[in-house]
Amino acid sequence: MNDDSQTTEQDGQRRNTRRRTRTRAELLLAARKVFAERGYHEANIAEITQAADVGVGTFYLHFRDKDEVFNTLLDEGFQDMRDHVAAIVTQQAAKPILPLLVTTIFRYAYEQRDLFLIALTGQATRTRTFRAQAALAGALTQLFENASRDKLLTGYHAPVLARFVTGMITQGIYWWFEHDEPGPDAMAEQVLRLLQHGLPGQLFGHER
Repeated sequence: MNDDSQTTEQDGQRRNTRRRTRTRAELLLAARKVFAERGYHEANIAEITQAADVGVGTFYLHFRDKDEVFNTLLDEGFQDMRDHVAAIVTQQAAKPILPLLVTTIFRYAYEQRDLFLIALTGQATRTRTFRAQAALAGALTQLFENASRDKLLTGYHAPVLARFVTGMITQGIYWWFEHDEPGPDAMAEQVLRLLQHGLPGQLFGHER
């Protein structure tokens, strides 16, 4: 094979790779739209391929079945969230870490509400819901464990505390499935205020 033929073959392989990558991304985007609108159980592969404007056969070149495209969508979506949060924390390392984490997670979740709708609503299995919550809890667990090691956080079980805070964030995300307000910054401010100052003492029978 001469150099020109080899170059032509390599160019063709690169084009095919780019085409496959683009088609896969289009299928995932279409699946995200269909799952968000129809729910996992009602959605079908034909609807996904129609939304992506490809044939059903093309779908099976990339995914084994509906379950695989669903799981891939969640896995890649939550990995993107972890990467995004890590990048923001690195870029703004001088800021207090807990407010930065909570605010960044809320901002991401607000922009990606359809992804969390797919993962957290009744259409998802308990395993998938747990996966979404675990993705949210990861950075918080590391934060609290580091604080415990540095003696900045005593008297708490760090992983459990991370789950408590994750629960607050998750409930805020649930709120957005039916309401657009308050927005992410206001939602983060309420969570952080509760974490920092607690509930009013009167609720516990304390005097003013």
